[in-house]
Amino acid sequence: MSASVQDFQLAALAAGFTIGFGFLTVWEAVKQTRRNHSPLRSAYIYMIWGEIFVNVVIGIIGWLFLNDRLGPTVPVLFFILFFWVFEVQLLMQIIINRIALIAEHRSTIRNLKWGTVVLITAINIAVFCIWIPSHTVPPVSETYVKINNVWDKISKVLILIVDAGLNWYFLRTVKIRLVEQHGLTKYAPLVGFNGKLMVVSIAMDALLIGLMFLKNQVVYIQFHPVVYIVKLNIEMSMASLVVRLAQGKQSDMSPEEFHSSSGPDSHSRSAVLSHQPNSMHLTNRSK
Repeated sequence: MSASVQDFQLAALAAGFTIGFGFLTVWEAVKQTRRNHSPLRSAYIYMIWGEIFVNVVIGIIGWLFLNDRLGPTVPVLFFILFFWVFEVQLLMQIIINRIALIAEHRSTIRNLKWGTVVLITAINIAVFCIWIPSHTVPPVSETYVKINNVWDKISKVLILIVDAGLNWYFLRTVKIRLVEQHGLTKYAPLVGFNGKLMVVSIAMDALLIGLMFLKNQVVYIQFHPVVYIVKLNIEMSMASLVVRLAQGKQSDMSPEEFHSSSGPDSHSRSAVLSHQPNSMHLTNRSK
């Protein structure tokens, strides 16, 4: 589909926002990387930089597609989805990394991690099987086009539900386990702040779903980096806030300092909270 002037204007708006807000996000990633004592061994650091990288690539591919430098060939469509898979999967694991900062049991994080991977992977596979045949020129079959018109929106709604579910679980854990059960009132502001950012994050997913009704789907692709760069910035801000609250004045620690550089499942992970009068520690248990 040839792009109109309005399509280019909308795509340019998306690209401009991605570059501007992306600069702030990259700067935050640089600061967190510098604060990390072992960045080359940190799963969290690899995930945030991986998320930034795939968003840059998707933005470039989308712009080349819009300018007819790339066509709807199978390899191009495949790589668009390939980077989209990492875009979604990495963000979900970054959210789980935030949950790991306050979770009591490592088994809970393990179940969340692999359960999310399996569910999102199933959605990814279905999208691969339907989206590519429906977007080649000409389409493999009109049946694929009709199915994709419905499934593409359903898949984004499912991703929104998973995203919202993980954020809700984090919010519930902070409110019930830390504030109410253990009386750690310093975490009370985190509940309200996370609730507001959760609304913003879900609104970004809803924005993507709304943009799927655009006539030119190439413009829709250009908005993927906008949404996921914003969501990444939210995740890094939330992780930093959890660290600052848990460490009090020690605000220079990075989120990864709460667990070993190999990830949240490490046996050498530090206790998250240690500022109770009776020196109570909320640590991870093996089972």
